[in-house]
Amino acid sequence: MEGSPFQSHGSFSTVKIGFVVVLFILSLASFVLQTELTSILFIKYEYDDPFFVMLLTHSCWWLLWLIQFVSVALFKTLKRYRLHKKGQDVLRGKRWKGLRRAFTSSVKTQHRNVAHTAELTAANNHPEYVNEFSDRGFRRYTDFLHSNALHHLLKSALLLCLVLNVAGATWFVAMKLSTGADVTAIYNCSAFAAYCFSIPILHDSFSWVKMSSVLTAISGVMIVAYGGQQTRDETREYPHRFAGNVIILVGAILYGLYEVLYKRKCCPPSGIVSARREATFSNFTMGLVGINSCILLCTCLFFAHLFGFYSVKLPTTTKAWWLIWTSVFSNAVFSLSFLGLMSLTSPVFSSVSSLLTILLVGFSEWWFRGIALGWYKIFGYCLVMVGFALLTYASWSEISEEDTDDQLLDTDTESSYSTLPGTESGGFGIQ
Repeated sequence: MEGSPFQSHGSFSTVKIGFVVVLFILSLASFVLQTELTSILFIKYEYDDPFFVMLLTHSCWWLLWLIQFVSVALFKTLKRYRLHKKGQDVLRGKRWKGLRRAFTSSVKTQHRNVAHTAELTAANNHPEYVNEFSDRGFRRYTDFLHSNALHHLLKSALLLCLVLNVAGATWFVAMKLSTGADVTAIYNCSAFAAYCFSIPILHDSFSWVKMSSVLTAISGVMIVAYGGQQTRDETREYPHRFAGNVIILVGAILYGLYEVLYKRKCCPPSGIVSARREATFSNFTMGLVGINSCILLCTCLFFAHLFGFYSVKLPTTTKAWWLIWTSVFSNAVFSLSFLGLMSLTSPVFSSVSSLLTILLVGFSEWWFRGIALGWYKIFGYCLVMVGFALLTYASWSEISEEDTDDQLLDTDTESSYSTLPGTESGGFGIQ
């Protein structure tokens, strides 16, 4: 009989729980916003090019890492400048050497932290991997660009890009054929696929509590999607609703695979690095997926246009453009928070937690668009919440485990190199 997960650890991390809660709320709100905006764009404004929207949505991911390291470097530089003006930099042992030096040093240190985490991730996937960087990190950016650790991440990001964009294409196509509530409900069945894939790929042990929670939540999803009678308005507005639901079911399976592959290929081993670094490293990985998506989608759409299979249809109204860019921003926030949540917990927990979006989407469509809520939908929403509560109980040890005080390099540093305890091979140490 399975023991209580609340008793599996003697201590827990409020920092990690805080990260999980914030990322969880952000993922819910941003996903609901993106779903509703996309549905309005396709239905109300009759926009008919989901692939162009997907190109903008996934290609913009690369900007997130750029925004992150520039923002952090600016914040740290201004912080050090204020200390310098107050004469406190000498007390902290960090002499002021100018704005440019402080900014570039912070940027380089952030990338050294990425290199460190990339080596841990590569070593976790390739037992024969040997650390390439000294205890002072890389000397030049070309050293990192040519490293095997980054090559592992690039190949993994390409694989994730392929799976994600096929799954994403099903979402955008289905949004044209079915209701936002149906698409959200069925797409979030990826939780079951994620659990099935996590056993052989992540070597997770089978748990009746987790299986029961996933099945309970998915039962609620199916009740929401197919319970009750369709109204005449819904039948007339969505004549191809069943086809859209079948397409999104395929996407749900692929998205479950994407989540598990991300956890396996692009996350450092659990318990080795801090929650903060896991969350920020997921942003870097997301940027790599965005670069691959931009290249892949631009190439595919270019040749499709060249051979007459596809033609880009740009929006003709300002409101439609606003809907697209707001949807793109919402997706970026969702993906950032979702990957961070998955890094800190597990693909199964992240998937089931996202099932709560169907409740929010359903209520928002009822409140803002007049789509009726029957008793069967309310019952289905209750089952989703019960399933989420069960999985939270079963996954509590993963959510609340004590945070790691890792060897994160100080981004306030002014030195050209920073010292970390090394392993026997001369690389970054796994503490």
